[in-house]
Amino acid sequence: MGIVSRIRPQARFSEYTENLIREIYGGFSTSSGVSVTSDTAMRLITVQNCIRLRAFVIGHLPCHIMEKDGKNRNVAEDFYLYELLHDQPNSWMTAQDFWSMCEAHVSLRGNFYVYKAQLPGRPIRELIPLKPGAVQEVVQHPDYRLTYKVAIEDEQAVRAAYDDGYITAAGSQIKEFPQEKIAHFRGPTLDGIVGMNPIQYARETAGLGIAEERFLARSIGKGLHPGAVIKHPLPLNAPAHASLRENLKKKYAKLGQSWDFMLIDENMDVVFPQVKLVDAQYLEQMKMNEAQICGLYRVPLMLIQSGDKAPTYASAEQFFLNFSITGITPDCVNYEKTIRRDLLTPEERKKYYAKFNIDGLLRGDFKTRMEGFQIGVNAEILSPNEAREKIDMNPYEGGDEFRTRTSSVKQDKQEVKEK
Repeated sequence: MGIVSRIRPQARFSEYTENLIREIYGGFSTSSGVSVTSDTAMRLITVQNCIRLRAFVIGHLPCHIMEKDGKNRNVAEDFYLYELLHDQPNSWMTAQDFWSMCEAHVSLRGNFYVYKAQLPGRPIRELIPLKPGAVQEVVQHPDYRLTYKVAIEDEQAVRAAYDDGYITAAGSQIKEFPQEKIAHFRGPTLDGIVGMNPIQYARETAGLGIAEERFLARSIGKGLHPGAVIKHPLPLNAPAHASLRENLKKKYAKLGQSWDFMLIDENMDVVFPQVKLVDAQYLEQMKMNEAQICGLYRVPLMLIQSGDKAPTYASAEQFFLNFSITGITPDCVNYEKTIRRDLLTPEERKKYYAKFNIDGLLRGDFKTRMEGFQIGVNAEILSPNEAREKIDMNPYEGGDEFRTRTSSVKQDKQEVKEK
């Protein structure tokens, strides 16, 4: 492929810089008065709990490249993409780092962009994640091809792009990359091109949660007292009012910290109003906000150590099973399809496909698992050795045969009768 020509510098900020400016000057402000971006939302503990849970769960799931051989499906450990997706996508990240980062980006921003480092006509040698905000724009051409406008700041990415012939000089900042050079993992999308930013659409909810935490922190910092009301028996003109206010503030502003005595003269009276958080339904509002954010990320409350009622063993297992089926599996399938589209060539798609192993998420207690294996073996769904492999046990001779326990007993009796 040819070298991409230089792009004339544009008088515009990168997404990261623009978001930073908006955050400082309130560009992403909400009705609660809090500026919310994908980064500031992580300061809300409920959002962080949900993101960490989803990222770590998907990060620890092994991603296999499977090979189709007729009716058989085998793990393709010798395929060049296997090590990149299963073990190490580049020289500084593990597969767990990579997939955790992918899930965090999709959950917070709706998109995760990866640069495919490869020479023309050669297999991919590294997968290099792009920093948040690096992709300035995704343009779809009349023939439906996509072009990614990327602000390259990472030295490793610059070096890889330079080696591949896609930029003319290291240090160039805004470059266009064709769709063939970018793997684009995205969440739900409205235009089929860019994933929706969940924080952008739930900004009011996240802002309310941050505002509630700030209110509680300020209240605790003041000893749960919003302030003091000083009553003067006489009307004061503006200069006298300002002078009295300044004197009282200077003398008693640190009263809650110094535990000093307050002496009020001139027959003034002081009142400390009390605001009860229960009366303000503060706790109920926090619980509702927490539940809404967990719903956004399809995370049961009990998995982030929340909720009004302590779950029983049976209900906890069902909660986690529901999280695995409705929360994690759809994202894994989405990433599998993205790997097929962006990392496999049309010829390779006929033989290979990606598969996340989610068996570990569906494990029950030992008794339940053994009963499940027994049903699988007796129904000839699993061979004994396949069942043993799932619990990391070595195979035994003859264990690859699909024979139910009933058929084995009948066959043994028949052999005895013939003798």
